[in-house]
Parts: sequence; structure tokens; C-alpha cells
Amino acid sequence: LYAAAALRAGCGYVNFTPSTGLHHPALARLAAEAGVPYAGRDGKTGQTLLRSVLGPMFQQRALAVRAWSGTNLLGGGDGAALADPAAAAAKNAGKERVLADTLGAAPEGEVHIDDVPALGDWKTAWDHIAFDGFLGSRMILQTIWQGCDSALAAPLVLDLVRLLLRAGQQGITGPLGELGFYFKDPVGDGPASLGEQYTELKRFAARLSDTARPADEAGDSGEHR
Repeated sequence: LYAAAALRAGCGYVNFTPSTGLHHPALARLAAEAGVPYAGRDGKTGQTLLRSVLGPMFQQRALAVRAWSGTNLLGGGDGAALADPAAAAAKNAGKERVLADTLGAAPEGEVHIDDVPALGDWKTAWDHIAFDGFLGSRMILQTIWQGCDSALAAPLVLDLVRLLLRAGQQGITGPLGELGFYFKDPVGDGPASLGEQYTELKRFAARLSDTARPADEAGDSGEHR
């Protein structure tokens, strides 16, 4: 509903949740005709953020990942929402996509999400990674991420609002794959590695900054790059 309302109002749209949003087939034509920028989906603030850093490391060092399993303990509204199996499945699909894109294939293992109301706005994510090193040496990496969901998400949302506003002012429309840095399941095309996503983001921000500069500040020729 929020996605449809934004498009009909001619507003840029960001989906920071695992909900369907503009991925719904009924909105595809409306999105193409609306002429607004949009980005999403599902903000990358914890476990998947870490996966998008570690996945490329294993790939670049030729460390074969045999299995990657995880558990999430969540409180607050996020935990309650993800107690629904369908919502949890949508969220896990984004987590799996990051690994498949960075490793070339999704390894064995699942992510389990448990609602723990006592945690409130805090969340704990645990990962257990089994991988092979030189001459098949079997090794394990375990990680624990504990963070405050609101504090992790708020600065990302503020960034996205400012970036979409600027993009709209500059006449940029359609899916903004350059903002994949912020999402588990980005719209459009783009890299899955966090480092490459950050490079794309900086390039996009520079583009927005350059097009906003007055002609007499754009260089000796007075033309925009």
C-alpha cells in the first residue's frame, strides 16, 4: 500500500523492510510510468552486513565455504513481525542472496529467527561458518553481532531520504541500483560485495553533487562533467 501510494503521489520510494513493496508484479507498470526514483528492499544493518564483508574475503582468499548457518534473536516490532513464517522467509531470502552472489553459490545451512520480546530494540546474530583452507584443511569461523536496531537503521534511513530527494531534483528516475550498499535485496543491477557497493555509492553521490554545482564552479570550461 505504501509503495502504491508513493507512486500515485509522484514521490520517491524506499522500502527498508522485507515486505514486497515494488516487487509486487501489479506495481511494475505503475513504477515504470511514475517517473520517480526508488530503492530497496530490506535494510542491511546487522548479520547480512557482516556477510557482505566476509563473503568476498572467503572468495578472494580461495577459502571454500562448505556451510554457513545462523541464528537471530530479535525483540521489539521486528521480532514480532518476523515471527510470521512468510515474513521470516522473505528476510532469509535476502540473506541467502548475498552469499550466493558473493560466493557463486549458496552454501549449506539455514538462518533461524527467534522472537525474544525481552530484548526490546536489541538484536543478537550468530553465524557459524565451516570452510576449507590449503590442502583441504577444515576450519571454522564464528561471529556474534549484538546491536541496537534503531541506532543501526536511523542513519541509513536519513541517508536514503536525502539521496532520493536529490536524485528526484536532478530528474533521475527508476530503480537506483547504486544504493545497494544499504539493502539486503537491492533493486536494479549492482555488486553484492559491501566494498564494491560502497564504491558505487560514492560514485553516485559524486554524480549528484556535480550536477548540483553552478556552471561557474564546474571547471574552467563552465560545463558540468
